[in-house]
Amino acid sequence: MSDTCDENKPSAMVRVPTPLIPAVRELSRLHRQGRTSEVLQGLDELILALDSSSDCTYNATSQAIGAIYERLDSLESQLLGEEPRNGTDSTKRLADLEQKIEGMTTRMAQFAEAIILLQNNLNNQPKRNKSYYNNSYYQGQSVKIQPLTEDNLAKRLGVNVETVRKERSSQPAPLFVGWSKRKDTSGIGWEFNEKTGLYHPVT
Repeated sequence: MSDTCDENKPSAMVRVPTPLIPAVRELSRLHRQGRTSEVLQGLDELILALDSSSDCTYNATSQAIGAIYERLDSLESQLLGEEPRNGTDSTKRLADLEQKIEGMTTRMAQFAEAIILLQNNLNNQPKRNKSYYNNSYYQGQSVKIQPLTEDNLAKRLGVNVETVRKERSSQPAPLFVGWSKRKDTSGIGWEFNEKTGLYHPVT
């Protein structure tokens, strides 16, 4: 058969610890969606962070997980295939193996939590196909506000025309801007322009 056919064969079966089964399923789903590179990059970063206190750090996720599985297989082989020399040695050896297995189980649980966090972060990232609509919406919200007549400004501020005139004539322009800004539901200040006879927004 050709190399292409070999590459399309399913991956070899491996034993997955029970705590990691949901996380591995999520990783498989993301892989099918074409997000393999993002998953691998995230896993690399998480593994490097978890191993920061160790003397030896793996650069690739597959190497790190493969090494863990090899250690588990080795411990399992020793537990099942080694003949004890005497009762004391057997008890001590079994106790040591149990401690090592417990440590590995704890470490694998940490990996499972890290994978779940990574999956949640990936799902929370904005979709690329939404960026156009988001940008369009943002641009639509940033349209410049047009000047208003005295009547329209009074309606916007929730007061009558007489109140607008009184406030404008009884105080300096900056104070009127502050007054109108407090009244405006969008927090926009307004300033009267003698040339146009309109009230212009102050940014």
